Amino acid sequence: GFLNRIAVAQESDNIQVFSATLNQDFKLGILHLDTELTYQNSSNKEVLPLPELNAYANLYIKFKIAKVLNTELGADVRYFSSYYAPDYSPALGQFYQQNQSDKIEIGNYPIVNVYANFLLKQTRFYVMYHHINEGTGNMRYFLAPHYPISPKALWFGLSWNFYN
Repeated sequence: GFLNRIAVAQESDNIQVFSATLNQDFKLGILHLDTELTYQNSSNKEVLPLPELNAYANLYIKFKIAKVLNTELGADVRYFSSYYAPDYSPALGQFYQQNQSDKIEIGNYPIVNVYANFLLKQTRFYVMYHHINEGTGNMRYFLAPHYPISPKALWFGLSWNFYN
């Protein structure tokens, strides 16, 4: 069973959050690697739980085809360490602390996408295979307890500008 007892309360003490982010973008010819690493810590993990580590990396090649079609082919990965994230209540439209009797830990799972982006004059189009690694690893692909992220999907997009 799943208990859904929600009570509204506010913490009376101060909560301190320490956060440090490192960004580094590398380029070697057509090869690009964009990275971001964040460490964070809360002084009261019961009231404000945070994943200690968040990471993002985007590896891609960027080049032109026939001197006019800008092309990017790559993959990106997002990861955050495991923690007891706040649960979401659709009735309140807010996040709340998980019940102690049935706490669920989320995280410690990478989310990988592969993509191709194209730009021709003022028209952009892309194709992306979202969450290509679904079904692998610990299968904890949740961004909030009881709310899984989107399953594998092939996405397409097109946009164009109406100015010269």
